[in-house]
Amino acid sequence: MGRATEGMQVTDADMGADRRPQAADFVITGTVVTADAERRVYTDGAVAVRDSRIIAVGPRTAVEAAYEGRRRLGGPRDLVIPGLIDSHNHMAQALVRSMALEDLPNITRVYIPAEDVLGDDGIRTSARVTMANLLRAGVTTTTDTTCTAEHEEAVGETALETGIRCALAVGQRDRTSRLASNYEQIDGRSEYSDDPAVRADNIAHLEDFLTRWSARGQGLVRPYIHAASVPSVSDEMFMAARELAERHDTVVMTHINRDREEIELCVSLFGRRPIEHLSHIGALGPRFLAIHAMLTTAREIRLLAEAGAKLTHAPVVCTDIVSAVTDIVGMRAAGVTVGLGCDTVINDILAVMRIAFFMQAQSAGIPMYDPVGFTTEDAFDMATIDGAKALMWDSEIGSLEVGKAADIAVIDGENPRLSPRHNPVGSIVRYAAGTDVRSVLVDGRLVVDAGRVLTLDEGLLLKEADEVAVRVREDLLHRRYWPLNQRYRIIG
Repeated sequence: MGRATEGMQVTDADMGADRRPQAADFVITGTVVTADAERRVYTDGAVAVRDSRIIAVGPRTAVEAAYEGRRRLGGPRDLVIPGLIDSHNHMAQALVRSMALEDLPNITRVYIPAEDVLGDDGIRTSARVTMANLLRAGVTTTTDTTCTAEHEEAVGETALETGIRCALAVGQRDRTSRLASNYEQIDGRSEYSDDPAVRADNIAHLEDFLTRWSARGQGLVRPYIHAASVPSVSDEMFMAARELAERHDTVVMTHINRDREEIELCVSLFGRRPIEHLSHIGALGPRFLAIHAMLTTAREIRLLAEAGAKLTHAPVVCTDIVSAVTDIVGMRAAGVTVGLGCDTVINDILAVMRIAFFMQAQSAGIPMYDPVGFTTEDAFDMATIDGAKALMWDSEIGSLEVGKAADIAVIDGENPRLSPRHNPVGSIVRYAAGTDVRSVLVDGRLVVDAGRVLTLDEGLLLKEADEVAVRVREDLLHRRYWPLNQRYRIIG
């Protein structure tokens, strides 16, 4: 017979016949922010881990009475949180991102050509840099929206090597679109063409990819489908992707309503905005994850909500591409589950949480004088349990609950910036930084200790990254419209 202690289940079997503590791999103490259904926070709490699972969460005295850890982590002032979830990123862009700063448009001129320049070794180095950066900042699950099949092995194998979870999304573009410029429209119109052969190859490859990585991913790497955008993916491919997602129990990820050109192109071609078009053809559903959706109407928000679709918000990109601030308040009010993504621009989701919070406060809170329309707790949910829901991974990750995977981050609380903590969640979102993360477990494995990534030689990695960066710079610098530096002179 067991007894429940403020949300922690402790059984007689756990205590043993002599009622001595049972063995655990880790006992982690501090202020425990669970992100569970009741959003419990234990100010003097603990989490016990055995093998890859959380076996106890609750008040420290109760957990320590039931379990003795082979290793203890945390401390009385530390914050213990679910491993953070980055639900949108690009592993190939870490060594290129500073080349694209303050220069638009940059995807077709910088990012896509860079993937060819990097090659397989460069992609692996870029992925290692990104994953090391994320792990150091407490991220235990990331995402890669890979456009080409050539990258999947490099990224998937690197995720297994570093020990981070990865939602690995693959897909090919089978549509070519051209937006007629303003003056071209006097005599002509925008146009597109679809390639059935590419589509057939894509579907065949996805069948193999989804089956192969479901078996190969060791529970850490899960395969997803990337249908890049409405202008680059045919209607038939979107519908095939939906069918594949349902059959393979996965999610379709699509960049959508990101910029004015995309919307103008869709309206000129189909007479509908991008989200409206996917709704019209039947491509939206619970397994559809919209990325960005910065420029959405109230009708489009309603269409996403009615379909049960989810959204990933990458707030830094809103400013990087000078587009718009996504209406997260409106999305959440309509019932859309919203995750949070670094999108490689800032691979520190603690910083991204803070940016998201202040951007929503500025765009939605200030005009209505509403300080609670979007709260720090909302931002924290987006980087934890709601991010897990967006990836349909929430049965395993996103919260600290008994039976879930032991994905845990420990934030160093011996820090004036985080003291005093009248509101632990508010303090994390407003004041914490990736450099405050002390320890990280993924699937019960310690991958960051004392702020250092244990699964990589970081010194060697930085040397490799510098070598690749020289090659990237030489090949891509001429593609910029604006000088890389405006007023500051780089000497040496």
